[in-house]
Amino acid sequence: MKLKVGDNYSENFVITQDMVNRFAELSGDKNPLHLDKDFAAKTRFKRPIVHGLFSVTSFGKVMGTKFPGHGAIHVGQNLSFKRPLYPDVEYEVYIELVKIIKEKHFGIFKTQIFDKNKKLIVDGTGTALHEEKL
Repeated sequence: MKLKVGDNYSENFVITQDMVNRFAELSGDKNPLHLDKDFAAKTRFKRPIVHGLFSVTSFGKVMGTKFPGHGAIHVGQNLSFKRPLYPDVEYEVYIELVKIIKEKHFGIFKTQIFDKNKKLIVDGTGTALHEEKL
């Protein structure tokens, strides 16, 4: 099924502290703000926060597996981090198709993360390539 401008997809997700710890090991980003409760307690955030770039892997996951779906490649992303994400809290990832570039099989997508109160946490625009759905 071909997608059209305005089509969208959302799902909830949680990033646990254990996942944050593993991301820190894999990425090498061992900033104590992500890992150390005592350190984080002394900051404006009051507790550890999720790595921003880890949180936005939710965009690639959705684009490559669900919307536009299997076979799509997430090829570009602009981001603005509005608020921190905290481990072990549920968030919503929202993706909406805003433009199609047919000759290149590209879709331009609004990419956002919201908290349970619908406050915008991450705002951005992503680009995906999909040979069949765009």
